[in-house]
Amino acid sequence: MEVTAEEPGAQTAPARTQKGTRRRAAIMAAAADLFRERGFQATSLDDIGAVAGISGPAIYRYFNSKHELLTQLIEDAATVWRQTVNEVLNEDAPPIVTLERLIDRAITLQLKSGNLRHVYFQEARVLDDDARRRLARIDRVTVAEWVHLLCEVCPGLTDDEARAAVLMLDGLLRSLPSPNTSMDQERLAKVMKEMAMGAVLALGAPERAVASA
Repeated sequence: MEVTAEEPGAQTAPARTQKGTRRRAAIMAAAADLFRERGFQATSLDDIGAVAGISGPAIYRYFNSKHELLTQLIEDAATVWRQTVNEVLNEDAPPIVTLERLIDRAITLQLKSGNLRHVYFQEARVLDDDARRRLARIDRVTVAEWVHLLCEVCPGLTDDEARAAVLMLDGLLRSLPSPNTSMDQERLAKVMKEMAMGAVLALGAPERAVASA
């Protein structure tokens, strides 16, 4: 028997109709925006439902709880990025080209759904232990592959230096202010790519002479 909206908290299966798929996507999009703007604790299911165009209790047709909705959002974003990294690394290209393609894809994803990455870094603490472990495993593999690639592009780097650079590069990419700028996305992406590639290519370059005071 299908669980109705009047039965919150019960185990449910996602709707399999086109309408159900669209509604589930609308719920996730609304939740991602609201969690980023207000924070997880300050956002209710009624708030999410109002933005998604359904009643709050109807969300229980698709998710058992607000925590499950948050977990799904964050894991989906992490999985998409993991798949993207795999696709780029599996292409037969020189390391510098692979790096450029990864940065391109990262910027594209950030412009498309950067709010999910903000949600992750703001609200990861409220995830359960299993979800945090799954996300940590994905993150470790992804960072290790970036570190390996960066060491190929800049062979003078130590692993520790490359790891620090990868984390800083990730922070740079996450700062892309797509919702809060009047700049068109094409120009914004170009500026961010130039900054990211310039930062990477500066690694291991001869130090500039410091001007005397």
